[in-house]
Amino acid sequence: MRALPLVFLLFIGCEKKADPTRAVETPKPTKITHFYGNAVSLPRGETLTLCYGTENAATVSITPPIETELRPSLNRCIGDTPAKDTTYTLKAGGPGGDVSQTFQVKIGPPPKPLITNFQLQGDFVRPRGSKVQFCYAVDFAAAVSLSPPAAQPLKAGTHCFEVVVEKTTTYILTATAPDGTVDRVQNTVTLQ
Repeated sequence: MRALPLVFLLFIGCEKKADPTRAVETPKPTKITHFYGNAVSLPRGETLTLCYGTENAATVSITPPIETELRPSLNRCIGDTPAKDTTYTLKAGGPGGDVSQTFQVKIGPPPKPLITNFQLQGDFVRPRGSKVQFCYAVDFAAAVSLSPPAAQPLKAGTHCFEVVVEKTTTYILTATAPDGTVDRVQNTVTLQ
């Protein structure tokens, strides 16, 4: 009978203790710290800047999809040119779960092409065959043209060009927006 107490003591001494290095660590929660755009309304054809920040994320995605590779980041900005009112949804996923946040932008009509300057340099009355310089400034245009045409192609921005005047001529500068709306300004050069 003496063996029984000894066996009992052996079982008590063999009790297994928890290994503190094997404790299961709870993953930190996935967070979206911010998600916003540089405007809540935007003219059609202009670029929206979207900025986001994430913590503890392994993956990031935006719907509707954007043609930029996305990655988890504390702070990142990307561009998109929405054609219509759009609600963007940012999703971040990681060991701490999945989270999402939205941002909405309203799209308005494109800005009207704006010819802010179209000037003849010098006198409006010139001798036949003389070179005449025009300078112009155009904003928000997809195309710029002159009638009658200039020798070189015109483009949006601030530029100058020359023409040779053979007869009294009215030059019409036309700026066309991406949606087809137009703005026109004219100048007439008269022969002496």
